[in-house]
Order: sequence, then structure tokens, then C-alpha cells
Amino acid sequence: MLYIKLVLMALFWSGVFPAVNIVLKSMGVFSSVFVRFSAAALILLALLWLREGRLRRLSPRESVLVVGLGLLGITLYNSLFTAGLALVEASRAALIVPTNPAFTALFAALLLKERIGPTRAAGVALSVMGALWVLARGDPRNFLNLDFGLGELLLVLCVFMWSAYTLLGRIALSSLSPLALTAYVMAAGAAPTAIPAWYEDASLAGVTWQSWTALGYLVVFGTVIPFLWFYEGVKALGAARASQFINLVPPLAVTESVLILGEPMTPALYVGAALVVAGLYLTNRPK
Repeated sequence: MLYIKLVLMALFWSGVFPAVNIVLKSMGVFSSVFVRFSAAALILLALLWLREGRLRRLSPRESVLVVGLGLLGITLYNSLFTAGLALVEASRAALIVPTNPAFTALFAALLLKERIGPTRAAGVALSVMGALWVLARGDPRNFLNLDFGLGELLLVLCVFMWSAYTLLGRIALSSLSPLALTAYVMAAGAAPTAIPAWYEDASLAGVTWQSWTALGYLVVFGTVIPFLWFYEGVKALGAARASQFINLVPPLAVTESVLILGEPMTPALYVGAALVVAGLYLTNRPK
């Protein structure tokens, strides 16, 4: 049953890409981020209270870490991610954003002096090559001409934000449980988006039922459930084996974007998907 949950976890996370695209058809970027993560934070805080029996007061050090993680992982990452998806096809974004583990491993080696090893180094190289191939739309000349749009740049920036979030999160997990950390971080990260959301032109009264449905998917199936199942997998199988299932996200996300949104499947996407999936497998491969 656990393996089924982990496969569904990857399926649910891959659905985030087309779901965000649908939400943005009638809702603003910051409004969608604020509503999504405020709702998810309330659900996770309720689960935390039920599981641990309390919502304990954070120490000054923990408060600083939670605010920093909220700004990196929710406010900045998801605002950049959502804004990027407003400008880039979901199928292309699905091969850029999931390279997070490869870039995190690279930055951990450069900044924290962690040993990366030849296998993981090869995985990082393949993932980066795949993402660059998708960014260039399969034409290397686009690199020379710097022919990239704002959407691609926003998605690359959000990859860097998530890598920083992951590295900082390792420190916070030394004193907080994964559930507590994520619940507090979502609440801290959602709060700053309330200000730009208030000034967005899009009114919630004009949001279509399709966008509300997609937003509900993002809250429940794109945030709360996969998080709980992922840490259930980490507890039972270990982080390395549980992370293997994240390798399913890029091909599933591309497939869902093509089927749900009708986006074209180009040769550049085939090549990029093969490189990214192979790279993520090597990066997450158990030692």
C-alpha cells in the first residue's frame, strides 16, 4: 500500500503544473499563492495539533529559520513558479523545475563541501543538460543569442530558491518534526503574499468554477496529501528510496500537460525528459 501511495504522490505532484495553468486563467498570481498556502497551512496546523497534541511556541532561533524558509520556499519560490507558469508551457516547466534535487546536490557540494561522488555528479550534469535543452527549445543557437523569455528566467530562479530552502531546512529539522516545520513554514510564507494579492486587479468574485476546482486540487492533492505520504515513505523506507519516486514527476507532468491542456509534445521535450529523468535517477540513487 505504501508504494501505491508514493506513486500517487508523484502523480498528484505532477498535476500541479496543469492545475496552476488552469487557476491562472481567472485568478492572479499572488491571490492563488496566498489562498493555496493559507488553506494548506490551516489543514497542516490542525493535523499537527491532532498528532502532537499541541502547537508549541518556537524559540527565537526556530522563528528566524521558519520565517527565512517561508520567504524562500513559499513566498519567493511559489510566486516565481506561478508567475513562470503564466508565461511558459506547463510541459516545458515540468522539465525545468523538477531539477531541484540536482541543483541542491550541486550547491551542497560547492557551499557545504559535501562529497558528491562520480555517480551523483553525472546525474547533476545530465539534469542540467536536460533543463538547458528545454530552455533552448532544442536549438543550441538560442544559448548564443540569449533567446530566453521572462518565464524561463523566473522558473530557473525558483529552482535556486528551492535549493536554498532545502539546504536551510536541514538546519531547522534538527529541532522540529517535518510536519511541524512545513505547517509553520507555509503559514509564514503565505502571509507576505497577502499584500500583493490585495492589490491585484483580479477579483475573487470573478474566479471561474474551473479555477476554484483546480485550486482545491492544489491545496489537497498538490500540497497536503503528497507531503504526508512522502514523509510516511521517508519514515518507512528512508529518504533515498522515498525520493526515487520523485523521478516520476517530470514524465507524468509532461504527459498530464499534453493531455489536459493540449500542449504539443516536441522533440526538444522528448530529449529533455530523457536527460532530466536519467539525471534525477542518478542524483537520488541510494549510495
